[in-house]
Amino acid sequence: MIIKPTLLQEMNIFFDKENQPNERVTMGVITLQPGEKRPLEGYARHEQDEYSYVVSGTAHTVLEDGQDLVGTPGDAQLIEKGEGHINYNDGDIPAVVVWMLVDRD
Repeated sequence: MIIKPTLLQEMNIFFDKENQPNERVTMGVITLQPGEKRPLEGYARHEQDEYSYVVSGTAHTVLEDGQDLVGTPGDAQLIEKGEGHINYNDGDIPAVVVWMLVDRD
């Protein structure tokens, strides 16, 4: 068993191909401060499917087609591989989101 503690950082990567046996999964947590947007320019895009779960706050995901998906505590979402997206927090408190990148077969 491997346990990774949460550190107080903007982005933490818990597990990736460097520190655990499954090279197909990367897991981490991001904290978006009120008013923060990621990435700062353009769209994020991954070669894996991205699964995420909102722990606290409000986290928006804007897709390239203009959809604005609002995530609140307890919400989960899937962004398919290759789909461009931007994340931002328009709330008053930090948005904490656990995410996983998973390779397809």
